[in-house]
Amino acid sequence: MSAVPLVLTLCCGTVHAQATNFSGGAQRWTNSLGMVFVPVPGTKVYFSIWETRVKDFAAFAATNPKLEGTNWSHALYHNVTAVSAGPEYPVVNVSWNDANAFCWWLTQIERKAGKIPDGATYRLPTDVEWSWAVGIGDREIKGTPRDKSAKLKGVFPWGTQYPPPTGAGNFADLTAREYFTNWPCIEGYRDGYVTSSPVGSFPPNRLGLYDLAGNALEWCDDFYDAARKQRVLRGGGWNNKGPKSLLSSCREHVAPERFSVVTGFRCVLEP
Repeated sequence: MSAVPLVLTLCCGTVHAQATNFSGGAQRWTNSLGMVFVPVPGTKVYFSIWETRVKDFAAFAATNPKLEGTNWSHALYHNVTAVSAGPEYPVVNVSWNDANAFCWWLTQIERKAGKIPDGATYRLPTDVEWSWAVGIGDREIKGTPRDKSAKLKGVFPWGTQYPPPTGAGNFADLTAREYFTNWPCIEGYRDGYVTSSPVGSFPPNRLGLYDLAGNALEWCDDFYDAARKQRVLRGGGWNNKGPKSLLSSCREHVAPERFSVVTGFRCVLEP
């Protein structure tokens, strides 16, 4: 596949990005924003290896001034401490609605540019797809995300050890406790970040996916239960100390218009 340049106009100027045209047989594919995707066995989709970054969301926000999330570009915890302060950090303060809108926007611009076929679509992962990505897709019962939440005891994205081994991810750690003083944290664990960390700062899982544990909670497409009022979040965040909140099978849930400094998202590409 040959590289094809795509020019993106942002609020801060013009950025040139290289992208190859998508092929469903690829084992690794990079899109026009520099987002890297890999196939996940057990699903029909390609997962972004990173949580969506601040710089990725900036391209969308430049064309969509009315977003539900506030201060996504300079998020503050308790209006004081910076979260995701650079372009390579996961974007936070993003609602499910805005994350979904980002996916549709990216679908449209890449279809138009010929980078993906007309039938291909960027979207949020389903709850089941996310489970396959984290390695438990063949171990869960049928039912709603609520039915499955935290049912696989002692199974974490990094393995079965708790507290997690050094380098397992970005969680509530000793670094945060030293900054916030009375911060509840994982005893003896240090990841070196007070809040979020740049994507890919810790080792990936066996599929090459980063930050499935910690950093930012990730929106999924599904409703949490039959009430159909709240959407699913997976993976824990930089403020979680576990063990329950960091289980591979744990689900959080919140209304789709809500957002916080720990909520971000990861895209998938459906061929």
